[in-house]
Amino acid sequence: MERPDIPALLQQAQANGCGIDISDVTYYVGHETVLPRDDSKGLPRWMEVFYALMQRNSVHQSDYFRLPSESLVEIGRQVSI
Repeated sequence: MERPDIPALLQQAQANGCGIDISDVTYYVGHETVLPRDDSKGLPRWMEVFYALMQRNSVHQSDYFRLPSESLVEIGRQVSI
């Protein structure tokens, strides 16, 4: 499977004449944390645990897109399912 490399793509764009200052780029990614709902209207407990486990074990967006950590801003929120 091919993984995108966003910084390399921006360097290519800069080399092809695009006026991007790569040293001034900031990357923004979102992150969600799955929590069980307090009421009985949510998913069954086993499904909540399974979904949370899959979400925790998935590849982080910054790793997938090969974003440098010194230029990264992560915005997180908690989601009740």
